[in-house]
Amino acid sequence: MADLIIELLEPINLEKEGYTPVVFDKGTLFKVVYDSMNSHLVRADNGLTFSIAKQDRDRIWRYLD
Repeated sequence: MADLIIELLEPINLEKEGYTPVVFDKGTLFKVVYDSMNSHLVRADNGLTFSIAKQDRDRIWRYLD
């Protein structure tokens, strides 16, 4: 898999019960660490990993060229 980087076009807020919410601002970059059929597993600079839906491409995020 090539080194894919995505950029947020809109801020996102990750929430999980029992944890402090994490907010990523527009323009934040993530490295794609795993590619599945419907989503990408991405890693932030702080080491946090989460899935982002491919259907949100060019609406919430875009590939960085």
